[in-house]
Amino acid sequence: MVRPDRRRTRGRRTPSLRELSARYGRAQAYYYGAQGDGSAWVVAENGVVIRRYSETGDGDDHLLTIGGPLPYERDRRVELGLAPDWDAAHASEDEEDEWKWAVFDMAPALAQAIGLSPLTIGSDHPDARNGGTGPH
Repeated sequence: MVRPDRRRTRGRRTPSLRELSARYGRAQAYYYGAQGDGSAWVVAENGVVIRRYSETGDGDDHLLTIGGPLPYERDRRVELGLAPDWDAAHASEDEEDEWKWAVFDMAPALAQAIGLSPLTIGSDHPDARNGGTGPH
């Protein structure tokens, strides 16, 4: 069951990200529940969603997956001793649980690996002073 606070917006960001990435080359959106609510991300390039992944404890998270794992996801799986590419249908319950718990906290680190994590931006960061990275 989707949590009521996210039911209305779940999956609706994908068209906007496609449009932004078509215009600017790349766009990302992240969800990070700092109180153990999980993580989710959508990455689009040149108008195409290349990855959408969610691990929030909702039973239907897997239905939102688009695309193959990003390099950061593969690297993180190797660090955990798991196969870099996976198929949930063939994963053991232990492997599935280990990945699930690693992903719950992954959004900020993935954002940093791709470009910039909102958790690391301070008032001294150039993009914070200029109001973003788009044309001014």
